[in-house]
Parts: sequence; structure tokens; C-alpha cells
Amino acid sequence: MENFDQIVMEFNSLIKSYNFLEALHKFYHLDVISADNTNPSIVGLNNLVKETEHFIEHAQIEFIALRSITVEKNLTVSNWHYKFTHKTFGLIDTNQISVQRWRDGKIFQEHHFYIS
Repeated sequence: MENFDQIVMEFNSLIKSYNFLEALHKFYHLDVISADNTNPSIVGLNNLVKETEHFIEHAQIEFIALRSITVEKNLTVSNWHYKFTHKTFGLIDTNQISVQRWRDGKIFQEHHFYIS
């Protein structure tokens, strides 16, 4: 089995290359809980896939960069820079802090913080 650092690197590589659905299916627990800012949590992989598909359909991604990351035992904290144009919200150019808790190589809880 890969070590945790390798798993996290592979996950981040998929995000940087806009392969969000592949990342979800490969690295997210079926019972994941995901939240953005103070919005209600999304519970379950199927619901998160639906939300991600909706995002992909409505956003034209221009740029994603991983600015920094901290990797500890079963915890990652990442600073991302996203730039995309959303059909409803227009141009979004923001930094996002993502805190993710992992279990057995899968994300089971995450929270994203950004200025919208």
C-alpha cells in the first residue's frame, strides 16, 4: 500500500489537472461529509458527485494551483488558488483553504474556506 504522502500527492495531482470526478471516486469515503464555508454540509459520496457535476457543467476553469500544504497523520490542510468563470456567479478568483480528514486512504470529512 502507498504511504499517506503518496496518496495525498496523487489526489492533489488529480485536482490540479481538473479530474474532480476521478478524485472523488478514488479518494472519497462513501459516507464523506463535505462543507463549504457556512453552507450546509453535503453528506455522502453520491451527493458530492452530483454537486461536483453541477459545478463542472456551470464553470469554466482557468487556473488551479496548490500554493501550500501541510500533511500530518490522517490530516491535510491545503491552500489552493482557483480562478474560474461560473455561469451564475461570474469570475471567481480566490484562495481556498481545505481541511481534510482521512481514513484508510479516503477523505471522510472536509471543509473548504474561501471568500465568495
